[in-house]
Amino acid sequence: MYTREIRNAPRAVVRAGKPVFGDFNTLPSDFDIRKLKQPFSLMPLPRFITDSRIRTNLYFSFASDEYAGRIGITDAHLFGFAEFTLWEKASGRKISFRSFIIFRKRLVPFKIKSGVCKSLRKKRIFIIRWNYDTGKFSVLCRLKGDRTRPHTFFEFSGNLNDEGCGFHTSVIPAPLMRRCSAVHHCAPLLRGSLSGHFFEKEDKPAAEPVEALGFFTVRRSYYKLRTFCYAITVLGESEGKAVRFNLYTSNQDPVDSDLYNENILFVDGKASPLPPVTVTHPYGLAGLWVIQDTENMVDLSFSPLSDTIRRESALILRTEYHTIYGTCEGFVRDTEGETFLLKNVCAVVKKQYLRL
Repeated sequence: MYTREIRNAPRAVVRAGKPVFGDFNTLPSDFDIRKLKQPFSLMPLPRFITDSRIRTNLYFSFASDEYAGRIGITDAHLFGFAEFTLWEKASGRKISFRSFIIFRKRLVPFKIKSGVCKSLRKKRIFIIRWNYDTGKFSVLCRLKGDRTRPHTFFEFSGNLNDEGCGFHTSVIPAPLMRRCSAVHHCAPLLRGSLSGHFFEKEDKPAAEPVEALGFFTVRRSYYKLRTFCYAITVLGESEGKAVRFNLYTSNQDPVDSDLYNENILFVDGKASPLPPVTVTHPYGLAGLWVIQDTENMVDLSFSPLSDTIRRESALILRTEYHTIYGTCEGFVRDTEGETFLLKNVCAVVKKQYLRL
């Protein structure tokens, strides 16, 4: 049965200018990868050039009985971008908001043990806080609507020290051993409230108490000039157990992806490494997807219900992002060989192409 060794984390993900690769069940104090020496060549380059190739992404996903949502935040030094998407699970209908955040030196903090990511613009307010020392995790989001979208509000809180909350940190080559990606995953159980009747265009919708499954990811990586990736987050239940997992594959995957990857499964908070996967959609993005591995631990079909597309092009810059909501069926297995059957569970797929 496939497995990867999970160790206690070092103090810093970069030691003496070199990345400390591996999977960790504790949190490093220093999550900053800018300390790498000569990450792109044997010739020293100014740090402001090498640092410009680093991107930080923060994702928060949740799934309640009726709704699913995702906040995606990109931190590119002096500017950032945030996307908020909410879906009605039964129908796949969505509400989407986007916000450019400029003249910000740092949007996602370098610390991982505690931090806050926020923007207090009048029409797009969001605050995401976490602190592993106190065990507090909270998300607040307030979005002003318009003629086609209602005002939207939701807030959640969770206990990071709860047994049902799992977390995992990976440091993997990106894709060469000189460079690295540092990724942290957390799967809290959430309680909170969200504005009801998202899709009824009410001016002041009432807040409804809800319980939800959450998934929180921070990824900091050196990016190629051309990058494409698939990031799959699944949140659901199997035989009364909370099952949440993340699958990621890109053109920056390490050469030895069996040894180094960030795929992880949480079952009632217990972490279990998953092997690298292959993602195919032979019938197009709107058709059935197939997600499989070679270890017979992941065998899933993904049925898209709603695709949120963002395309931008300026000179040599071109980006294309798909945030796709749908349902997954199939099974996953943990490292002990236990099988978890999934049927009609919530899944969010991020398909990204970036050319700089």
